[in-house]
This record gives sequence, structure tokens and C-alpha cells, in this order.
Amino acid sequence: MGASALLLTVAACGGNGTVAAPVSSGPPSGSVSVSSPPPSPSSTSVAPPPVSGPPKSRPTQGVPPGDTAPAAGQVNASALPAGYPHDVTLAEGGSVVVIQAEEGGCDKLSAKAGEQTAAQVVVLVTLAKAPHGQMCPMHVREISLPVRLAAPLGGRELVLKPGP
Repeated sequence: MGASALLLTVAACGGNGTVAAPVSSGPPSGSVSVSSPPPSPSSTSVAPPPVSGPPKSRPTQGVPPGDTAPAAGQVNASALPAGYPHDVTLAEGGSVVVIQAEEGGCDKLSAKAGEQTAAQVVVLVTLAKAPHGQMCPMHVREISLPVRLAAPLGGRELVLKPGP
């Protein structure tokens, strides 16, 4: 009986697609058949996964499709404290400034349009910290902060400043 159980186990684990026949509890015999015909191809085929459209989120690196990068030297982020985001792209023909940022734990970033003149556009970036002693998760999220301008940025300087 032990040899037929071992043979049944080895045949079942063989991985060749055959199914082992059950072993009867009757007296042991000299030979045991442990294979059956392979299943038909139509019964083992799996339907392909549904086709989905492009992802709805913005990429976390590089310029997202449809956006443009500002001209070299067009962004002035010198007034921002260390750790504030300053990666910027332009969307909707330059009418929307998109700040790519990382937000962590309980910290919340926001941005809004400030003064807009013929020479420059100011965007105020605010970092709200959690109250002292509040427990916060230790994770980082990639976020986009869109800021709609009154008119496309064009050749104007984009100045990023800390907000209130």
C-alpha cells in the first residue's frame, strides 16, 4: 500500500497535465494505472484580460504627455525654503502651471496663483505641517498641484514663493 501511495503522489506532482486516478482501499495489486487522457485544449484556455485605456494618473517622472516644460531660466524658485517643490510643467497651452511634488505623512502641500503682471506670474506654495505630537504615517505620495492662470504664461517669468 505504501508503494502505491508514493507512486500516486509522484504521479500527481509530475506536472505533465495528467490527473491521477484514485487508489482503491482494496488489496494491493502489482500495477496501478495513474494517468488519464489529457484535458481538451478548449477546457484549459483562459480568456485574455480586458483591454483598458491609458492610466488616468500623471507620470511621476519627466514631462507628462500633453504638457510642456517651461523655457530654461523661466522659473525662479529662489524664494522657496529647502524641501519645497519646484518641478514645474505647463498644461493646457501654458494656462495651467502644474507643480510636481512629494507629500509625506500628515504634511499637506497646496499652491495658488498670486500676482500676475505682464512680466511675471507669482505662484504661492504652502506647506501645512501637522501639529506637534500628532502621529502621522511615514509614507510619501507623488502629487500634482495645478494652478490656473488668468492668461497663458508665455514668455513671462514664473516666480515660486512660499504662501501663507
